[in-house]
Amino acid sequence: MKNLILISAVLCLVLTSGLSRGMAASPVRVIVDADTANEIDDLYAIVRALVAPEFTVEGVTSAHFTRSTEPNDTVHQSQTINEQILKAMELADKIPHPVGGDRSMSAPDQPVDSPAARLIIERAHAGGPDDKLVVFALGACTNLASALKLDPTIEPKVIFAFIDGNYKDGEWGPGIFNWRNDIHAVKAIFESNVEYFHMPAPAVSKQIYLTKAEVNQHLLGKGEVWDLLVHRWETFPRTAKSESKVMWDVALIEAYLRPDLATPVVVGAPIVRDAKTVEQFPNNPRRVTVYEAIDVEGMRVDFWKAIDAAIAE
Repeated sequence: MKNLILISAVLCLVLTSGLSRGMAASPVRVIVDADTANEIDDLYAIVRALVAPEFTVEGVTSAHFTRSTEPNDTVHQSQTINEQILKAMELADKIPHPVGGDRSMSAPDQPVDSPAARLIIERAHAGGPDDKLVVFALGACTNLASALKLDPTIEPKVIFAFIDGNYKDGEWGPGIFNWRNDIHAVKAIFESNVEYFHMPAPAVSKQIYLTKAEVNQHLLGKGEVWDLLVHRWETFPRTAKSESKVMWDVALIEAYLRPDLATPVVVGAPIVRDAKTVEQFPNNPRRVTVYEAIDVEGMRVDFWKAIDAAIAE
């Protein structure tokens, strides 16, 4: 009898632990923040999050994609596509989609105030330590870091998840795009105590891809947002004639949704000196979770399974 009780207790603990990440009994509250106009994978990642029954999407916000502390138009380009996605899915009146900051932070303690940062703050306070808001940064993490600096009291109420900044063979490396587009925002997040998940680029996220053939097979002629995804592939200059495409941002969404398809490790945060200089600090008391590997084929299967189910509905 004692053994049976012990086994039951262990099973309960395992199930509870599993439910805490990506398998929650009730939907996880999320905001997706993306530099949508910069690429095509942002669109696919946003739609994947929007069709996930495991998520309650409480916002889709726009990010800039230039390395400048001067106001620029790139965030508005992203905002336009975000609005197109939500309109095509008949969600424009249901999901807030405020515009983000129009420039990079000038220093780790200098936030860029924006409606997007304010939405993150608002929705963070709508939950609590046991109902945290997850904010996915698919572009520069300006809006996330700015929200944290504008209102530090949200720190225990949010989980930040960001793609870029390399991690390979147990060592951190500099990022290739998002990281460099606002290095001060990256510093602000690493120097905070916010719960944090990191998807490395290029070492890990570059592995996942979709082909144009399967995009046509699953999406072409299905109408609304599905044709929008096809159209984006065919009209975006860097993919117009490509037979396959790396889906960087999809890796982050899938890894959080499906913990069994990723290999997370908890490690010490690096010391980020500048956009090109990262110092290793394995014993850093500031701990963060890094996805050091992914099941590429498993993610691809899961992605299309979710999309097919959404189309069928």
